[in-house]
Amino acid sequence: MYHSSHIPDLVGHSIDQGRLKLVDTLGSGSNGVIFLAEDTHSGSCPTQYAVKCVVRAEKGSRRYILQRQEIQFHRQLSHHPNVVTLHKVIEEKYYVFLVLDYIRGGDLFNFLQHRRDYRGDDAYVKRLFLQIIDALAACHAAGIYHRDLKPENILISEDAQQVYLTDFGLATPNAQSKTFGAGSSLYMSPECIGTQPSRPAYSPRANDIWALGVILTSIISGHNPWNHACPTDACYRAYLRNDRFLIEMLPISPSANLLLQHIFRRESIRRITLTQIRDVVEAMDSFFMRPALIAGGGEYLRSSAATYFEGSPFAAHFVPAASPATSLVLMEEGNAEGHHAPATGSRDAPSSDESDTTTPHTPQSSAQQPQLDVADASQAPYTLDLQGAMSSLKRRRSMSPGGILRRFVDRFFTE
Repeated sequence: MYHSSHIPDLVGHSIDQGRLKLVDTLGSGSNGVIFLAEDTHSGSCPTQYAVKCVVRAEKGSRRYILQRQEIQFHRQLSHHPNVVTLHKVIEEKYYVFLVLDYIRGGDLFNFLQHRRDYRGDDAYVKRLFLQIIDALAACHAAGIYHRDLKPENILISEDAQQVYLTDFGLATPNAQSKTFGAGSSLYMSPECIGTQPSRPAYSPRANDIWALGVILTSIISGHNPWNHACPTDACYRAYLRNDRFLIEMLPISPSANLLLQHIFRRESIRRITLTQIRDVVEAMDSFFMRPALIAGGGEYLRSSAATYFEGSPFAAHFVPAASPATSLVLMEEGNAEGHHAPATGSRDAPSSDESDTTTPHTPQSSAQQPQLDVADASQAPYTLDLQGAMSSLKRRRSMSPGGILRRFVDRFFTE
């Protein structure tokens, strides 16, 4: 496999018979380098493109087939408004160049790391996430499964209003795959990681949906839920034991948590569909936990909320100094939506003899986290009782101000 290190610094060189001049390096991936190029024939203010350069594969080789496949898939999807446009492909003796739209805002990963003004803005998050869903839905409708869905492969416009999916180097047309470990481990589903001794083929479609859940968690909390969705990962092990783990640790709303529970189902066949995810997101009134639930949560939840909302225009709303009486009233309202607020002090830092780190990680690095004692992965995970949740919601409808959780359960998860 040719790595990007096999590609020299081509800044200053020209391609496409001298029309495109490579003027800067934008980044590199596992098998290619992205250059900034200028169209020398476009006047005093030259049009700029992002040009992906890969080492040209030997004709007939598997790598050659994969290169052709990436180009075919990207061309097929370029018409979609949330997919980066592929303008042309230039083949030279040693390299292949994919000429793409230059998206000035950079990738979503850097946006999530450095921009805080969106944190707490439900309308903005909904608009952004629906675009990601639409791009992935277009892939799946075309019989293309991305397999490397992550914030680094989602670009964002300079005004941060539109996102674009890119990089189809690992995409597949196969509804079932035995190519385990394809993609980035943070975003892989358990079946794609494939830790079982006898590994059945997995569904790339369901794997993409899992990755979508990890991205949503990162957008609305500033954390990835775990490093690897396998029993050796302490955070994932904690989630297997208690599927309320994320809402007990991160400032996500009950309705967002319920959506994530249906995305992060271990049995891929039982995962929520992409169409259902879109409908649920459109109906959702909030992605973020209410201030009283944050105030009544454990130490790590309060800390993660304070860190996440710091610097946001919404910080004062989500992390106020709430009185105990107000907190209790609003926490009861939260319970009326079918959830119980984490008990005060729950999930706080344990004693020093506990060794498993079981707190969600930020996309970039792990801050100092409290440690928790979790059950052995062999224990059966807690499963959400949807029928029970629905019955509880029906009994408490008059107490539920938002009703989003009721609509969620009634519409999508009961027959």
